[in-house]
Amino acid sequence: MATGTAGLIVKNYLKRRLKVAEFAITNACIAKCSFCDIWKQQPKVFVDKDKALKVIDRLAEVGTVHVTFTGGEPLLHPHITDFVAQAASHSMHSAVLDAAPQLLMRNDIIKRLEAAGNDMISISFDSGDPVTMAESRQIPNIMEDMAKAVELIKKTSVMTMASVLIWNDNYDKLEEVCIRAKNMGFDFISLNYPTFSRSRIYPLGGEGISLSREKVIQGLESAIALQKTGKYGIINSPTSMRNIINYLRDPAAAKYPCLGGTHVLFVDWFFDVRPCMQLPTVLGSMLTMEEKDFNRKPCNDCNMSWYRDFSALFWGFKSLPVWLDSAVAFKAVN
Repeated sequence: MATGTAGLIVKNYLKRRLKVAEFAITNACIAKCSFCDIWKQQPKVFVDKDKALKVIDRLAEVGTVHVTFTGGEPLLHPHITDFVAQAASHSMHSAVLDAAPQLLMRNDIIKRLEAAGNDMISISFDSGDPVTMAESRQIPNIMEDMAKAVELIKKTSVMTMASVLIWNDNYDKLEEVCIRAKNMGFDFISLNYPTFSRSRIYPLGGEGISLSREKVIQGLESAIALQKTGKYGIINSPTSMRNIINYLRDPAAAKYPCLGGTHVLFVDWFFDVRPCMQLPTVLGSMLTMEEKDFNRKPCNDCNMSWYRDFSALFWGFKSLPVWLDSAVAFKAVN
């Protein structure tokens, strides 16, 4: 992490205005995942370049220190490097998600992202088996393309992360997935917890993630044990994962409710701000909202990983174990 970003985090945390955000810049996607219907959406939307740059400026102004560019498939947007460069100009840490690794081998995009100041590329990684992986994303030879893409990224300063969804195929064999990702050269692994969404913007569901709560808990307990070994670069906090286990057993037992809409934001391709990608609630437009508008009641309605894991960092002294977990995880990798 760059020195400027670290300083920005400290400054905004002390001012109690620290935020992280996902910015979905298109609903176009090459992958046809069984658990996500974004690829079916019509019409295809690509955010306007100038307005998107203003959105990134506004995110910085309200205290955002990390932005994840997502979609759909953000690499399909012709101005992705401009958006990364704008975030870097504010010392914001940036990640670019990718579901179709063949895109990373076109038009020198990896070198262009590095030059723009991109910190991390996160690639969807569902299984240690190439056939299962190709079937789950409906992309032939995806594992082979992924290995080539990671090899190219490793020649740059950009970090790599395998984004692993816990689903029916892997909840009971996560170590196999982690070993495959580590052998491929990924720096980090992040785990995504299965959840359903009837959101018009981000519909999620399907048989693949129709796990019982017991099976999700089994996957999370396995993930905690794997994270503690320090061998695989799993960045999910064990404290946060235990919080999700408590939630699944009894929602009232969750120690860290979600702070979506206050410290964790989702900006969609219409520039609307939502507490997360799952809820239909629109808080306003990122182009016009002010800092005082980001003050939403904590939520405990789902177990969506990105929002719940980040939210666990924003509960004052109660969050100290989560910060310690994170420090240990990143130290193990570095």
